[in-house]
Amino acid sequence: MSQPKRHHWWPQLQSGYWTDENGLIHVTKKDGSTFTAPPSKVGVEGELYTRFEISGRKDLTIEKWFAAEIENPFVKALDRLLSLDGIETSPLLGRRRDKELELRELGFIIPTKLEKIPLSGEHRAAINSYLAALLVRNPKYLAKLAAFHDKNGLTFPEGLPRNQEIKVVALNNMLSVFEIYRDEIAKADLGLLLVMGENELLFSDAGISAQEPWKAGPIPFDIHAPLTPRLALEVLPIRQNKSPECFIMRMNNQGTARMNRIILEDAERFVFSRQTPPLKFIIKHFGKPAPKSIAHRVVNGKLETKFDHSRDRL
Repeated sequence: MSQPKRHHWWPQLQSGYWTDENGLIHVTKKDGSTFTAPPSKVGVEGELYTRFEISGRKDLTIEKWFAAEIENPFVKALDRLLSLDGIETSPLLGRRRDKELELRELGFIIPTKLEKIPLSGEHRAAINSYLAALLVRNPKYLAKLAAFHDKNGLTFPEGLPRNQEIKVVALNNMLSVFEIYRDEIAKADLGLLLVMGENELLFSDAGISAQEPWKAGPIPFDIHAPLTPRLALEVLPIRQNKSPECFIMRMNNQGTARMNRIILEDAERFVFSRQTPPLKFIIKHFGKPAPKSIAHRVVNGKLETKFDHSRDRL
């Protein structure tokens, strides 16, 4: 019997940027045990988006759509980000010492000028779609969506096993939610996070990390999406973006640890890394809440942030 089709539901791991000198990715379990594996063996889920018709035939429409319409265009956008070509700079206006102190405590390297990478409309659209797809393609999200439909007694197609009925409706709804997420991400500012220290970013089987995006008001998302061990995309909780550019932020080892806490909070079974994994750090923070030390509020249509020292625990 042939093996079922396996879908790489975290394509970041298949990019090659996460492999060590031997072409392997380090995988750490919750108990601290580790193993190494090639990219083709990690971050996969069998027939995650396969729909089954009454006849039993597999409908691979969604899987093909993800590959052709989401992943392939994003590869070009990722190459653009990784090149760091054409960085534009401008003076920093209204510098405040108190804000610079907060940034330093959060692990940011204080900039002397504003840096940004211009993006074409095509590249920005590819990024918007890719991040929205990663939000809804998480197997945990799909299971949650299916459970919601089952609990609320929605009408399901007849003639399929119950688990397949639920999956069909959930997958159809997933595509609608994807469009909502994509359009909201398009309104937010993007940040390109560059790791400057010797420590690297971690990635987990939960994929990208996001604040719950169902809240109303002018703050749509707060997303951390590692793309390589030294580069991540941040969807900033601001609806002020007027162009497809991407702002550059640089972090030291302290800031990298903070971002890794965010990834570890959502980890379920595995954490992935290129370097030899920091086992003590991973075991200590695996599945534990990350510090929620930055508060947001909107005053007269403008976003204000505040760093609360009492809620910061690294």
